[in-house]
Amino acid sequence: MAIVSGVLLLVSLAGVVAAHALPTEVEQETTLLNYEHKGRFDYLVYLKPSYIFGPEPQEPPPLPPNPKYPTEIIDSIDMSFTYGTETEMSQRVEVKAVLENPGIWQKEITLVPRTNKTGDFTIDFPLDIDEINELFDTIEEEIKITSSSRNVTIVATVGRGSAAFTHSLPIILRKTLIEVDSNLTKIESGAAGEFDYSIHLKENSLFDTETLRPPLVIPFTPPPPKTIGPGEVIFSKLVDRMDATYYYDFKSDQPVRGRTEEVEITATLENPEVWSKTFVLVPRTRESGDFRTSFPVDINQFTEVLEAIRSETEVSAESYNLTIKADVHIIVQTDFGPIDEVFSQTLSSALGRGTLEWNEELVKSQPGSITTSQTIPNPNKFVGLSVSAARIVFPVITGILLALGIYLLMLYMKFKPEKFSPIEEEALRARKKYKGLITDIKELPEAKAREMIIQLSSLDELIKAADSLLKPVLHKAEKGRHTYCVLDALTRYEYISEVEPPDKDKSEQ
Repeated sequence: MAIVSGVLLLVSLAGVVAAHALPTEVEQETTLLNYEHKGRFDYLVYLKPSYIFGPEPQEPPPLPPNPKYPTEIIDSIDMSFTYGTETEMSQRVEVKAVLENPGIWQKEITLVPRTNKTGDFTIDFPLDIDEINELFDTIEEEIKITSSSRNVTIVATVGRGSAAFTHSLPIILRKTLIEVDSNLTKIESGAAGEFDYSIHLKENSLFDTETLRPPLVIPFTPPPPKTIGPGEVIFSKLVDRMDATYYYDFKSDQPVRGRTEEVEITATLENPEVWSKTFVLVPRTRESGDFRTSFPVDINQFTEVLEAIRSETEVSAESYNLTIKADVHIIVQTDFGPIDEVFSQTLSSALGRGTLEWNEELVKSQPGSITTSQTIPNPNKFVGLSVSAARIVFPVITGILLALGIYLLMLYMKFKPEKFSPIEEEALRARKKYKGLITDIKELPEAKAREMIIQLSSLDELIKAADSLLKPVLHKAEKGRHTYCVLDALTRYEYISEVEPPDKDKSEQ
């Protein structure tokens, strides 16, 4: 019982130490608001005519000869430019006239200042031949160089940069004639541009009308191009144009306010670890709320730039990387603090292998949260108890076990058996060793007359004598004295084991 109590006491003490080593309170992260960014790329690829996908390539019919108009009977010229597209994007439009003496000089004048148009539109503008001739006269007078004909090119530009749609109409001014190019229409990458004009005549005997229009030319209309979308194989050489759209959504499980975004989309062409060049597809634009933005991806331009850089550097690689990246910087106010971060999404593909295969998914989600830290009671359990309860229970158990141990110790001290003397221990050993030979008696037989008593020096000698005589060993126990004897007729063999008196040694001295 004492051993069990001691073990339990040690275990209880260990529990007290362990319970006090654990913190009663811990820091816990609490989520106040959850939100999610979600971006998605989408695109539509217009393919060039091809035998593999169709429609089969066709050559346009030859154009009629350029019409010529007598200069002297022209009163004025009104022109127009019509643009048609499949998208509803707002685009910048500008019309200029380029005056030149080929190979000698060139000068631009603005016919239609820059303006923004959406979708399909038509722009009207006059062409003042007298003003243009006066400018030619002034320049030729200043440089002292004249020419028999004067070249004027009307240039309409829709969009900006390398992705802009440009349509040019050459006009040749001679002393007596004006020659206008018969090719008034241009179709390119899903967009169409067409010049038109009306020549108002002075009174004359040649024509029976006051206005001349361009000769009727049935425009060549190629069959609609084949288009492919996400998930289909894109052959780089068959791409005519690629129209892409980026969608962005932001969701929160708590109300938000003051939400604004800035989006910028770029394309990076690179030879990894050697060179890279970045193009801006969508300049940094401010948005509000969920939005989408459309932009062209000119694969042909990237291929041309790639070939030019490869020719300049004379460094080639098995493939080059084209990466389209959308960066959305969002700022949102919430009741728990602002959200101010940038969500980025990329699409990348090897360029130069003949096909475009995007390495990333078109859709990307990115979760986020606003959290706070607070102190809470330690939720961990210690032998099934909370830390606070364990700090109380284990000291109580330890006190109980300690009191029980003291009580058991006192009982032991009170009732512990007396220690055997040497002669008692000798008697116990003899009783175990010579079991059956020693007989305990209360009184030894009285000595007979003429009985001889032989004192032996050890119990073993007495046992030997008993064995030889086939007699039992009689044992009488008295306090401080044990007498062993063997009786054989008138002979008594005897061994006495007794405690020596404390003062025996002194008395002998």
